[in-house]
Amino acid sequence: MNGFSTPLFYIVAAVVIIPAVLMVSFRNLIYSAIAMIASFTGVAIVFITLNAELLAAAQLLIYVGAISILILFAIMLTKQRSGELRLFFHRQAWAALPAAVILAAVLGVVLGRGKYNYAPKPQNPTTAQLSRLLFNQYALPFELVSLVLLVAIAGAVLLAKREKRR
Repeated sequence: MNGFSTPLFYIVAAVVIIPAVLMVSFRNLIYSAIAMIASFTGVAIVFITLNAELLAAAQLLIYVGAISILILFAIMLTKQRSGELRLFFHRQAWAALPAAVILAAVLGVVLGRGKYNYAPKPQNPTTAQLSRLLFNQYALPFELVSLVLLVAIAGAVLLAKREKRR
C-alpha cells in the first residue's frame, strides 16, 4: 500500500484507539491486558500499511508476544484480578476538560486540512541499514529503554513479593 487512504486511516485508528481506551477503562486487569494486546496489534497494522514490515514483525514479536505475556504472568502471579478505579477525573469531572479541549483542537486541525499525505514515500531501508542506525546513532536511547524495562521488571517482582507476604 502506498500510504493511507482516508477510510483505511479511520479503520486503523479505531483498531488502535478503541482498545487503548478500553484498556484504561476496564476494572478487570485481565480484560485490560487483552485490550492492550489488541491495541499493540493495531499498531502493527499501522506499520504494515506504512510498508514497514520489519517494524510490524518486531511489534508483534516483542510487544504482542513477549511484553503482553509478561504482563499477563505478572497479573496472574499477584493474584490481583481487578484494580482500584480511583482515577482523578472520576470524582472531579472538570479535570477531564483540558484533555477534551486538547483533543478537540487536534481533531479540528487534522480534519480542517483537507487532503492528506499520511505516509512519506517509502524508502524501504534494509535490515542492515536499520540495525546500523539502531546500534550506532540510536544506541543510547536503545540502552535507556532496556534499562527502564529492567527497572520495571525488578519493581514488579518486589511488589509481587511484598503482596505475597501480606
